[in-house]
Amino acid sequence: MNAAPPTGQWFDAADGQRWWFDSGSIAFDFAYTGGFGGPPEWEHWHGPADVARWWRERFGVEVQVGDVAYRRARELRGAIAGAVVAAAHDKPIPAGDAATIDRYAAMPDLPPQLGAPVTPTSDRMLATIARDAVASLGRPDRIRTCAAGDCGVMYLDTSRSGSRTWCSMSRCGNRHKVRELRARRAATRKER
Repeated sequence: MNAAPPTGQWFDAADGQRWWFDSGSIAFDFAYTGGFGGPPEWEHWHGPADVARWWRERFGVEVQVGDVAYRRARELRGAIAGAVVAAAHDKPIPAGDAATIDRYAAMPDLPPQLGAPVTPTSDRMLATIARDAVASLGRPDRIRTCAAGDCGVMYLDTSRSGSRTWCSMSRCGNRHKVRELRARRAATRKER
């Protein structure tokens, strides 16, 4: 099992651009499987098999996911998304979202083991995600919204300096640099 999976995932924008987004938190990645709403193409979970695939791709484990586990995963995902939105806008985390996250975080997770590993279950995986959410949301000063006025994607700023500005340099950061370059060129042409 990958106890500390890397964060990040590919997004497909409505304009057809595919871009890499590193949320800085596995819990935020979990929520970005569709918990924030947005365009229909951002919903990645249409049934239990999709959640099982996410566990396999992110943690390298096979987990049985039935209808109840699927509903629980979506419940936790929605609570994390609601909490992230509140924190990104400097608002208190809604009590219902906090209670849901706390309930899952209090369950047994997948502890690191030197010997025989603990068998992963959907509930243990959800507890692992919830604990990451608690740790990530415990740093509200590092939860950011992309500085691009037309974006709104939220992330945990894990940069050493705490100065991350864009959801992705290859998308919003690059578009900002192109706009600045064009503005400088236009200003230079006017001076001539």
